[in-house]
Amino acid sequence: MAPFLRAAIVLVACSLATARAQSETSTRSVFEIRTEDGSIPDEPKIMARLRVLEGGVQSVLEVAAYDGWIGIEQRGSSSSRFPKKQYAVETRNEDGSNRDVSLLGLPTDNDWVLHAPYSDKSLMRNALAFHLGHLTDRYASRFRFLEVVLDGDYQGVYVLLESIKDDGDRVDLADTDSLAGGYIAKLDKRTGGGETWPSRDPATGQFVRYQFHDPEADELTGAQRDEIEVTFDAMEEATVGDLEDAIGTYLDLDSFVDYVIVSEVAKNIDAYRISTYVHRPAAGAPLHAGPLWDYNLAFGNADYGGAAGTDGFQYATPYTSDTYPIPSWFSRLVESDTFQTRARDRWTELRRGPFATDSLLAWIDATAAELEDAQARNFERWPILDEDVWPNAFVGGSYVAEVGYLKDWLTERLAWLDGEWLATPTAERRADLEDGAEGP
Repeated sequence: MAPFLRAAIVLVACSLATARAQSETSTRSVFEIRTEDGSIPDEPKIMARLRVLEGGVQSVLEVAAYDGWIGIEQRGSSSSRFPKKQYAVETRNEDGSNRDVSLLGLPTDNDWVLHAPYSDKSLMRNALAFHLGHLTDRYASRFRFLEVVLDGDYQGVYVLLESIKDDGDRVDLADTDSLAGGYIAKLDKRTGGGETWPSRDPATGQFVRYQFHDPEADELTGAQRDEIEVTFDAMEEATVGDLEDAIGTYLDLDSFVDYVIVSEVAKNIDAYRISTYVHRPAAGAPLHAGPLWDYNLAFGNADYGGAAGTDGFQYATPYTSDTYPIPSWFSRLVESDTFQTRARDRWTELRRGPFATDSLLAWIDATAAELEDAQARNFERWPILDEDVWPNAFVGGSYVAEVGYLKDWLTERLAWLDGEWLATPTAERRADLEDGAEGP
């Protein structure tokens, strides 16, 4: 066995246990990455080697599920200041061309993200948000927890994510090559990577910067770019005028309801203004909200903007002087009677089933149990459980305390939202409840 592989076994297992003994309890998969000179830049991607060892340390002694080339670079904006780095990964052939593969059982593709939870000491906030998205029956990135060894140096717990792109197994767009085809755009920081176009908010006069995401700007013709910008301008103008006409013509109500519900359950400080995606699935279709992205500062994990409190709506947070404001059309849509009526219906439906408090707390408990061994190694590598890491609103001192805080915060948040969205259910829902339908 090669020396680097033996080192990986020791690092991932534990200095006090043998690799074989550790494999009896660990279910974590391992990504063992080797670079040529021991460094990964912010950009561009460099060639590296990846061995994927599924199912914990025991598989290190067996055959790798993937052993091949990748392109890899650092990613992230605020998170880039942390010593534990996030990475964008492309699976590649030796000549650098794309190689579609399945990693850890996820659908075949070549674009991946290695999310590195750091200030999120539960290690699971992004995964929890995507789990909520799955429960609404909408696409959100599928995920797998794993551990990373980089050039023989153990890096801790990571989350493998599907990057957001046009793909039948991800965001299914039609006719992206045509003038009026499907596309993905986003609101994000300029460090988000996409080329931006400015739009003056017709209600506030502030500039909102949208970004071309997929297709990217250099993949679009001038006519296609103009058509996308004109569509957004028309949508913004319509929401200032007849909002009811804008809904359906320019905005898909149900997708925005589901996006807002998940974002408000999480009380995501970045929602509606950063890492916020919208897409048009096909020519003539209204804009759809999502997919969800970037919830590591959500669920009570931010000490600014009122995000730590379990009351109040995040969409109502005033960002009028912020560099990245919430577009006024988003607020008008969410505060409309049409939206709120549909949101109450949908909230009641979700709380009677997939969003039941006990079910969500059970998911957190099961995830914490799955991470029991790996989190100990992670926090041995990164001993921050007693540290106030930006922008922590809570410092628990132990992993158990961090998970407990997440559960308590979520329980209180759900209860507050019940008071807002279950307060005046429609007549049909009220009849269902009076007939004995199960509540939250």
